[in-house]
Amino acid sequence: MELEFKPDFEDVRQRWSAFWKDENTRPLVHIVLPKEGVEPVPHPPYLTGRDGNFKPVIDQLLAYAETHDFLGEAIPYFTLEWGPNTFSSYLGADLVFISGTSWAVPYVEDWDDEEIRFRRDSYWWQLTVDMIHALRPRCDGKLLINPPTLVANLDCLAAIRGIDKLLVDLIESPDKVKRALGQVCNAHTEVLEAYAQLLDFDIYGSINVEGLYTTGRQSRPQCDMSCMISREMFREFVVPCLEREAADVDAMHYHLDGPGAIHHLEALCEIEGLDVISWVPGSGEAQTQDWTTLHKKIDDLGKGQTRGANHEDIKRLWREYKSRKLFFYTTAASKSEAEDFLAELETLVK
Repeated sequence: MELEFKPDFEDVRQRWSAFWKDENTRPLVHIVLPKEGVEPVPHPPYLTGRDGNFKPVIDQLLAYAETHDFLGEAIPYFTLEWGPNTFSSYLGADLVFISGTSWAVPYVEDWDDEEIRFRRDSYWWQLTVDMIHALRPRCDGKLLINPPTLVANLDCLAAIRGIDKLLVDLIESPDKVKRALGQVCNAHTEVLEAYAQLLDFDIYGSINVEGLYTTGRQSRPQCDMSCMISREMFREFVVPCLEREAADVDAMHYHLDGPGAIHHLEALCEIEGLDVISWVPGSGEAQTQDWTTLHKKIDDLGKGQTRGANHEDIKRLWREYKSRKLFFYTTAASKSEAEDFLAELETLVK
């Protein structure tokens, strides 16, 4: 398997395969640098292409890949996305774009009157298919395409019902919520299968929005609603959904977002199919807090992690943590410095 903008892609595929098996012999590292001696072209902006004018987006994407070096386990890729509620738009929600992001317009008035299902005639699904069909002829063999993240479970229900109404439903109509979650899980399975066919996951593998790659299928779930519910509710409503997602994929990477979600960590780490957790502290004071204890707890509970770190911390954390599933985002002053660092990583002992 070859990629024009990642000459060592086959070797990197093997290292990622070892990563998911917890067999890698060094930490995996993501370094992307502008190529020396050329004017770097920026990556296309988030949510780009939603006007249906794909050609300038692809032109910029290829120019970006051509003017950057992707070192370590960094792989050139493009994230096709219409916002965090893209999956909900495939079920019938419309999207409203505001200030660089988008939100779903809730449409469920009564769970008894609504069948939640994957709607292939959805405008946003058709736009996704059209953009993939535009991307592939020009990008295959050069870089990878990451389809929209499937934000399912309670976050999906919050998008199509509204947060306040869903919180009431969890108390007053739990059985209806569970039935709706089952329908969401079924739709998730269908959309994932459609992605696999559209993007030939069996040939190219798959990459997610944070750059984690697998030769098979993967899921990157999250649950912002978890910040508003108890531990018991999380286990009752969310964990079964995550277990179903895990059964559909070869790798699972959870996006743990905000201090309010931390009290569900133990429940998350009991999910056998969940491999890696990314901790995002959110906004405000949480950004400046020291989360060393939390990272250590994730490791103690047996899960891998993605983290930003400098070179010395990467080496230290590799020695300290028990898990081998460690993927670090870092940088370097030059390509030669990055290559020297990668060579040094090969000498580390765990």
